[in-house]
Formats: sequence, C-alpha cells, structure tokens
Amino acid sequence: MNRQHLATFLWLRWRLRVNQFKRGGIANTIIMAILAVIGLFVAAGLLIASFFVGLFALGNVSPTVLMYVWDGVVVAFLFLWAIGLLTELQRSESLSLQKFLHLPVSLSGAFLINYISSLFSVHMIVFVPAMIGLSLGLIFSRGLAMLLLLPLVAGFVLMVTALTYQFQGWLAALMVNQRRRRTVIVFVTAGLILVCQLPNLLNVIQPWKQLQEDETLTRLAEKETALKGSYSANKISADEFNKQQEEIQSERQARAEELKEHLSQQAEQTAGIINLCAPPGWLPLGALEAARGSFVYSGLAILGMKFLGTASLWRAYRTTLRLYTGDFGSRKIKVVAAAPQPAKTRQSSVTLLERRLPRLSEHASAIAMASLRALLRAPEAEMLLLTPIILVLVFGSLLLTRRMVMPDAVRPLLSLGAVGMIMLTMIQLMGNQFGFDRSGFRVFVLCSAARKDILLGKNLAFGTLAFVMGLAAIVIAQVVYPVRLDYFVATFPQLVSMYLLFCVFANLLSILAPMPIAAGSLKPLNPKVIPILLHMAFIFLLPLIFGPVLLPLGVELVARAYGWMPGVPFCLVLSVLECVAIIYGYRFILFWQGKLLQAREQKILEVVASRAE
Repeated sequence: MNRQHLATFLWLRWRLRVNQFKRGGIANTIIMAILAVIGLFVAAGLLIASFFVGLFALGNVSPTVLMYVWDGVVVAFLFLWAIGLLTELQRSESLSLQKFLHLPVSLSGAFLINYISSLFSVHMIVFVPAMIGLSLGLIFSRGLAMLLLLPLVAGFVLMVTALTYQFQGWLAALMVNQRRRRTVIVFVTAGLILVCQLPNLLNVIQPWKQLQEDETLTRLAEKETALKGSYSANKISADEFNKQQEEIQSERQARAEELKEHLSQQAEQTAGIINLCAPPGWLPLGALEAARGSFVYSGLAILGMKFLGTASLWRAYRTTLRLYTGDFGSRKIKVVAAAPQPAKTRQSSVTLLERRLPRLSEHASAIAMASLRALLRAPEAEMLLLTPIILVLVFGSLLLTRRMVMPDAVRPLLSLGAVGMIMLTMIQLMGNQFGFDRSGFRVFVLCSAARKDILLGKNLAFGTLAFVMGLAAIVIAQVVYPVRLDYFVATFPQLVSMYLLFCVFANLLSILAPMPIAAGSLKPLNPKVIPILLHMAFIFLLPLIFGPVLLPLGVELVARAYGWMPGVPFCLVLSVLECVAIIYGYRFILFWQGKLLQAREQKILEVVASRAE
C-alpha cells in the first residue's frame, strides 16, 4: 500500500465528512458535536466501570464463571451487531472504488478506509471499551496470565467485523441482479431475525427442566405427604414425625446438591463444546484457558480469529474489485429461441394498477394501487413488514405455550397492544413515506393530482398491509384469550381509529422530516440529527397518540364498577361513534396536510432525490 495514496484517501474522507456537516447546517453540526462528546463520556464510563468489575467482582471467581461472563458479553455484542446489520444489509461505502478505477492509485487504501469507517458505530462505542476495561481489571486482579485477553479481544473484533464486511460485500455482489435482489434481502433478513430469536425459543422449550424432574425428589415428596397424613391421623408421635421429616429434608438437600452439581457440569461441558465449534466462542474459551494458566489454546484462538479476519478482509477486497470491474457473476447467457405461441383470443384481465377503488378519485385510486405495488416489490418494505409477522409468530407461540391467568379487564387490551406493536414496526416506513420514493417523488411533484389525494393513496396502500396484519393479531388474541363478543367486535372500529390517528402523525412526520434512504437498505443517506430526533420523538409519543382509542373501554369499566345501565355495551357503541368522528376528522386534517405538502414539496424533493440519482 502506498503511503501517499493512503494519506490522500484519508484527506478525501475528511473533506467529505466536513462537507456533509456543512450541508447539514450549524444546528446539525452542534448537535453532532454534542453527541460525539456524550459518546466519549459513555465510552470512558464503560471503560472505568468494567475495569472495576474485573478488578473486584471477578477477581476470585472460578474460571468457568469467567467463561460464562465472557459468553454473555459475546452474545450481547453479537445480538446488537445483528440488529445493526439488519438496517444495512448491503454494504455502503464512503469512498466508492468505482470512481478511482481510472486513476493510477492503489485501491487497497480506499478499501481499508471504508472498512475502518464501518467500525464507528454505537455497538463499538458500547462494547469495545467495556471489553478492554474488563480485560484490564482481570489483569490486575488475576495476574499477568490474563494479558492474553487483550489480543483475544482484538482478534474477536477483527474477526466479527471482517466477516460482516465480507458478508455485506457478497450480498452487494448478489444484488447486482435486480431480479434476485428482493429474494436475497427477504431471506437474509428473516434468517437473521430467527437467529436472534433462538435464545427466546430456547427459553420456551426449557430443556433444563428435564433435569429437575428427578425420580428421587418425586419419591421424597410423596413420602413427605404420606408422613404428614400419618401424623394428622395420630398414627405416629410428634418426635417420630420430626425425626422422619428431618431425614427426608437432609436426603432431599443432598439430592438437590447432587443434581445442581450434575447440571453445572453438563452446562459447562455444553458451553465448552459450543464455544469450541463456534468461532465467536473462542474468546470466552481463551479466557477460560488463560485463567487456568494454559496458554496453548489461548494462543491458538488468537491466531485462528486473526486468520479468519485477515482472510475475510482479503476475500472482501477481491470480491469488491471483481464487482466494480464487472467480473463478478459475468457469464454468457445462451439464448434459446422460444417456440411460437398461439395468439390469445381472450382479452387480458384488468391489471392491479388499472383497478379503481370505489368512492375515490381517479388520482387517489391510481396512487394507492401504484404505492401498494411498490410496497410489495420494494425489498426495504419487505424487510420491515417481516418484523410484525415474526413478532406475531414469536409472541403467539409464547402465549400458546405459557397460558397465564389474565383478568377480564386486561384481556381487551391484549389485541390493542398487538395492533400497536404492528404499527410501531411500520414507523420507519410510514414516517418517511417520500424518503423511500427517492427520485420517484418527482412523479408526485409533476402530476396534477391534489396533494391530499397523494397522502390518501399512500395511507390506503399502507393500510392494506396494516389491516391484514392487525386482523390476524386480533384473531390470534381472541383465540388465546377470548373476550366478550361486544369487546371483540369493538376491536375492529378501534383498529380503524388507531390506524387513522397513526396516519395523521405519520403524514406530518413525512412532510416535515424526510430522509433519503439508500436503495436496498434501511440506512439514511447523510442523516441529520433534527429529523432523526423527530422520528425518535414520534416513537415515544405513539402511546399518547393511541390514548383516545382506550377511552371507550375506560368508560365501560367505570360503568360496570358503578353499576350504570347494566347490559349496555358502552365500549362497542362509543368505539363506533369515535371511529366515525375520527374518519371525519381525518378527512379535514388530510385537506390541511395536502396544502402543507404542496408548500414543502420542492424541499422534500431536494432532500430525498439529492443522492438518489
């Protein structure tokens, strides 16, 4: 690697960052500086806190407990790292190598800078200082043998980040084929989400309970029950009862200790096998061997993780070059002449985009159909829409496997909570409707449609998916925890009310805080702090937005508590009336929001289409 080329790439990266801050404005620069200072304080605090944990809390624990601690750190890091990976499956590069291919420079420097830039994330700020501090604390408390933890941590970070970088580059190469793009994104996203749910599914199965169902403990429990029955029937004296009960208690305690020891040994053996087979587990296993004074395996773990990380970076670099030079996946396609097909005599059916929705204008109907087709085809939308489906499956399985006694007053809230969770997962899409359009927003700017029809069409397209998933959640909740018929019927107008209230604020957020989204990912391009803060505020205000929907249920509970008009379904009647009022209010607010959209459409176009070209 040429040092002069590397210095030039570093200067270019710095200038790009400075220009990005200048485009964001003074307020954005100040807020970013404040967040950077807060990040430094958080990193320093975690470094000091983890140092004292390693120095005082873990100084005298067994090597096995030390392995469990590092296992927890590794699992937490990988879990948050996978969540971050979901937001940006396809790798985005700050310095595009394609722009340097015609220059006589070494591209390895630009690739290295792109890789280092990918390391600056919240997960690194949280975990890397914590792991370094924990390692330093263990060095001071357990001796110089724990010095191996520092290269172990460095090898672990290198291995995970390099493998992730290679994986993202491989996905980017696969997505060159646009027809394959959606399938890759959807299946990879679903796979990552399911992997993240493995601990939850393991907790549902609870295989460790099988070890606690011991025949000896069952026999002792039956013996104690028989002993109490004999004492109650005055068949044995009090002294004999106390003597036999003490024997049973001592035997039970001994058996419990034996089972606990057996469970501990089996857990240690299982954790050791998992750590040995999974490369991320080499860090905890290396810490275990270093605490025992064995340096051979720790050294092998360091070499293995660094080898995997270096090999992954080299492979990622070669794949990136092949992608930009057109060598990746290039092959000749053999064209086979198709047999002549007979002419169709029937007239083709009406396509989705040509359908007309009743009681809607032609513009609103066309925008709704086109937006629905775009949602069904866009990989970003499919990534987000998979989340509520998986949530329904995961939480539905939990409810089916763990039936709890739930009060009747709480049961109607279960379906509303499920609907609220589904809409929470749609915030990133509906709160930034025009950001996902990118350059396609020009169509709305140039068309003659009323701006309220644009918002209405967008809301109807999202509403189709929201109502399908919401109805599924309501039916599942009714099957698992059934409620009265009037409560169940009332959930349908409540679903409509919740969605319309959600649309009002989502439309406002889309107009006031648009953010451009990179194609094939969920990561904003050149994100500004103020729009991000507005989106975060919308998430926290969501329970207050849905608050009016709970008023009919509250009136019903108060009426039942005081005995007012028994037999009258207050919740159903008030929910229907409230839904009608919200529909009329939505139509009025939509007209006002259309004017706001017309006033800001040029600004929105400048934001969402500036980097999409």
